[in-house]
Amino acid sequence: MTGTDLPARRDRAFLTVNAGFVALMVLLAAVAAWPIYQSGAFVVMVAGALGAAFVIAAIGLVRGWSWFALVLATLAAYLILGVPLAIPSALGSLPAAAAGWLDLVTATVFSWKELITIQIPVGQYQSLLVPPFILFLGGTTAALTLAARARRLYVLAVPVLFLLQLFGLVFGSTAVSSTVSIGGVALPAPRESAIGLAGFLLGFGFLAWRTRQARSLALSMASTSSGVRPGSGVVLRRARRAALAVGVLLLALVAAVPTAIAANPAEREVLRSAIDPGLELHQYVSPLSQYRSYFDADHYDSTLFEVTGPGAASAASRVRLAVLSYYDGQVFRVVDPATGTANQATAFARLPSTADPADSESLTITIDAYRGPWLPGATALTGVAFTGERSQALTDGFFYSATAEAGVELNGVTTGDSYTVSFDPAAEPEAATQTLTAPASPAGLTDPDLLPASLTTWVQAQQVGSDGAGLVELVTRLRERGYLSHGITAPSEAGPTNWAGGLGDYVFEPSLAGHSSDRIDALFSALLDKQNSTQSTDNSQLVAGVGDDEQFAVAAALLAQTLGFPSRVVLGFALADSSAGAAAIPACADGVCRGGNLSSWIEVQGADGAWTTIETTPQHTDPLSPLNDSTRDPEIATEVVQQPATEQLPPAANPASGDDQAPADEAEGPDLRWLTNLLKVVGTVLLVLLVLATPFLAVLGAKISRRRERRRTVDLAGRFAGGWDEYVDAAVDRGFGGEGSQTRSETAAQFGSAGGARLATLADQAVFGPVPPAAEDSEAYWALVDLERAELLKDADLRHRMRAALSMRSFARHLGPARTRGTGMIDHGWRLLRRTDHRMEERPPTSRRAH
Repeated sequence: MTGTDLPARRDRAFLTVNAGFVALMVLLAAVAAWPIYQSGAFVVMVAGALGAAFVIAAIGLVRGWSWFALVLATLAAYLILGVPLAIPSALGSLPAAAAGWLDLVTATVFSWKELITIQIPVGQYQSLLVPPFILFLGGTTAALTLAARARRLYVLAVPVLFLLQLFGLVFGSTAVSSTVSIGGVALPAPRESAIGLAGFLLGFGFLAWRTRQARSLALSMASTSSGVRPGSGVVLRRARRAALAVGVLLLALVAAVPTAIAANPAEREVLRSAIDPGLELHQYVSPLSQYRSYFDADHYDSTLFEVTGPGAASAASRVRLAVLSYYDGQVFRVVDPATGTANQATAFARLPSTADPADSESLTITIDAYRGPWLPGATALTGVAFTGERSQALTDGFFYSATAEAGVELNGVTTGDSYTVSFDPAAEPEAATQTLTAPASPAGLTDPDLLPASLTTWVQAQQVGSDGAGLVELVTRLRERGYLSHGITAPSEAGPTNWAGGLGDYVFEPSLAGHSSDRIDALFSALLDKQNSTQSTDNSQLVAGVGDDEQFAVAAALLAQTLGFPSRVVLGFALADSSAGAAAIPACADGVCRGGNLSSWIEVQGADGAWTTIETTPQHTDPLSPLNDSTRDPEIATEVVQQPATEQLPPAANPASGDDQAPADEAEGPDLRWLTNLLKVVGTVLLVLLVLATPFLAVLGAKISRRRERRRTVDLAGRFAGGWDEYVDAAVDRGFGGEGSQTRSETAAQFGSAGGARLATLADQAVFGPVPPAAEDSEAYWALVDLERAELLKDADLRHRMRAALSMRSFARHLGPARTRGTGMIDHGWRLLRRTDHRMEERPPTSRRAH
């Protein structure tokens, strides 16, 4: 092997080690981000971004591209590869690919916020692969270029790669990996700790290796030029430094591991835990307030939607419409009124399609007459796939609460809309059992001040336990002592097309709507009056409360909370008949759900955290029993003040409550929605272009500011020196070399412009001459500088003019000695070594002192 081959071999080894370090750090970043996506599309995206970055960096290294050329090449790769790698769902057809490219442009700005307002894992949902694609493509290209070509700034490659790893940690879940025990020592968050430790070791090793390479290169150059070879003292110093580095590393590990063990974080703070998903519910109120509207003449027999699918009734026994978890004394709400929509526990977020066919079942729901924001679905959804012409709009408007297990469609549904929901059938709540146990410290219970006094008194009068069996018995008595009625007046027409006609031999009783604390108080007061007026314990002889699911579901939920069980009210439809309440609220026949099939039930949570279902629909076969005031004294005396009840309209809508406001009359006029949509698209494109142009505008602004500062400096001699620097900077940005150690006259001759020599002479006279220059002389000098700057660009085309305007070489020349244009630090060093070797060969042999 010749001496000429040695530098090339070492250059290749240098580049290989740098590339390997970057590849390992990128793989660590991919492992950190895997829980966010958990999809094969993510693996393909990482591989594609990594390959494209290596190609761009390699071509830029060989051809000596400037940073501007690298940015343009990376941007071109992003626009070309973005759709197939980051939005693979848009590859179905040419129109879809065109739409996907527009999504790519808009997702560059907006997909970051969307990523933290969606449940994870997201798979390849819409354009959510765009953020990691931007980071992996741009970050890898930058890290490779810095590591291979920067003489001093190569250290920036390490924080750039750490930024890639932080993406998976910052945008990931608040939960950490389960604690593992090794040798009796519990290690919390082992996955996250392993990623951080591996990244730290790689970064530390890379910086140590680069420092050693730089020192070895300097010693080799000095040794070659002087003939002095390092002795044993140098080797000993190297060993000491290596031992010191290993010691510092071990000390850091010894300090970090116990700290992590002591911290023992159950969850971590990430962007997802602090940013509101942005779903405002102020325009919707509790659908429970609209319950009776489904039983009027217009909706009772109307087909709302149809449920189809393989074994729909066996896969899911119910279709959930809305889940209401919080009571404020007026209505049951969707979210906590104390925290609003900012509460992550009840927040609605986007739900990607991540269903596992092996574990999930599916139902297809086709909308007919149903309207409203609350989307029919199943328990524990794992994915929703909309079909049809409005599929994209419906996908964009769908939000889901994993805590409540219910979804909303902000863009509304209309006849013909269809979608398939995937769900986990094992997570569907089962019927309440006698073994249900209340939590020791339940959370989410209603404020006791909002509970009617009559409810507490009625519970005490029943003399049952406070466990699951006691709760089931209380709800059973409530239902059997209640009487079903959906209105104040009986339906005008008899027959099966109205709710009374569908109940058979039914005796109508009027009842008021609403489920405020006053309405619930009236219900339990009637039950107490009846119980205190008779000695009978037969539920059929104690029928006194009149209402429907709206009142009885709320009453049962409050009963559960009185006993310490967290509870929630659920509106929905039964797909299969059951023995409990089936006669009063029939199930959807053959999957066709009509208004008369709407029912309500409650779900209560036991000590194990699981939810169980309890039916609440009152009976309708035993009519109201007359009061008998002479039979016995009340077991628990109470004075109930009867107050006249009047039907009240629902309260005005307020945040997170739930009823639809009355629609405002639409003003007649031209339909300008097309203009609004056009302005949105144009504004989005302009915003994206502005974001992409910001780095270039920053460079132009910095150059303009630098030129103004030089031209307006107070020292007149400084204005001449600044003008000369402006001329040199223009030449450097045009592609010429810097001054180096040359004089101004030599530099002007190198540039070859017509007036360069005169600029050099005038600058030398102003700086070193005995007579200080005048202000008008500086203005004339700067006019000559402007002419020479234009002269440097007179033969350049538009592309080269733009490249010179956006070049940052003139900034880099002020950071240190001029750099040789080549493959990097090692290449430059070995070039110097070759020159030194040639010079030494030309010298006559001289005696050298051995070391």
